[in-house]
Amino acid sequence: MHIQRTSLFKVGLSLLVLIPLIGCVQVPHPFEKQSGVGGKLTAPPPTRLIVPVPTEALLTDKDSAILAQDLVKVMTDQTLPPVVGPAQKGEWLLLMKANSKDGMVTPQFSIIAPDGKVAATRQMMPVSAQDWSSGNEAILAQVAEQTAPMVTDVLKGLEARVMAADPHSLKNRPAQVYFEGVTGAPGDGNKTISRQFVASFVDKSNAIQLKKEKADYIVNCIVKLTSGAAGTRGNPVQHVEIVWRIVDAKGKEAGKAFQINDVPAHSLDVYWGDVGAAVGQEAAGAVQRIINNHSERNVKPLPTNGEKTQGPLLAPPDLQKTM
Repeated sequence: MHIQRTSLFKVGLSLLVLIPLIGCVQVPHPFEKQSGVGGKLTAPPPTRLIVPVPTEALLTDKDSAILAQDLVKVMTDQTLPPVVGPAQKGEWLLLMKANSKDGMVTPQFSIIAPDGKVAATRQMMPVSAQDWSSGNEAILAQVAEQTAPMVTDVLKGLEARVMAADPHSLKNRPAQVYFEGVTGAPGDGNKTISRQFVASFVDKSNAIQLKKEKADYIVNCIVKLTSGAAGTRGNPVQHVEIVWRIVDAKGKEAGKAFQINDVPAHSLDVYWGDVGAAVGQEAAGAVQRIINNHSERNVKPLPTNGEKTQGPLLAPPDLQKTM
């Protein structure tokens, strides 16, 4: 994606967000419901989501086990930390069941909080009872594929509900960011980029923190220039690679942003001018987006009215290609 152009440098910003396992989809923190829309954190975040083999899914024991394994596989691919196992008190649970009516079966899942209360329930669209009871592995795999993102949304919504009720969460205060500065740029590049980044980054949701130990996130930037090809008409160029790295307070990587392009050789040896300003401005927006995604502060809290929702239609395997 190309951004602001100058006479010297066409600044290309390419975002590659690298989120750690729990960074992308955070399993909700255990909490006990008090009143209103949320509760208080009562324990460290859970390290897993238990998926018991369903006993009310209208499947054989073998097919129920396959469904549980399919769910764990798909959710692990989506960075959730689930495991197949028996339901245990004090754990987050994903319970699957199915209801049969008029020749159709409706799969359903519920998220159970550590206090044993149902945090949310979601229904999938009905599937033929014949296809369901046959234990067709394609059908079971499809159920898992369609259930996983819905589980993800529910867990995000539950976490957002807790964050909304916590005055110290990033939903209710600016993110405190310690900026380690820019290194590696020739001339005045380090200063020019840093100055523009700070000026563009600070807003109602983000603040620069001068003490590293009090920061929610730490940001640094490394600039690297290398000799490139001769360029058009024999004009030599330099390859510019700028990497912005963001880590959380625990030192775990929250994401990276890359700005990559070629410039006329040695055109940035002394002054960066508008080029440095454009780099800093666009990087500020990229870092803001990474922090938003990692903190999930913009996720909408899950409603507390217990409303059930339906998922996408489950089509028989022989119809999937035509849909």
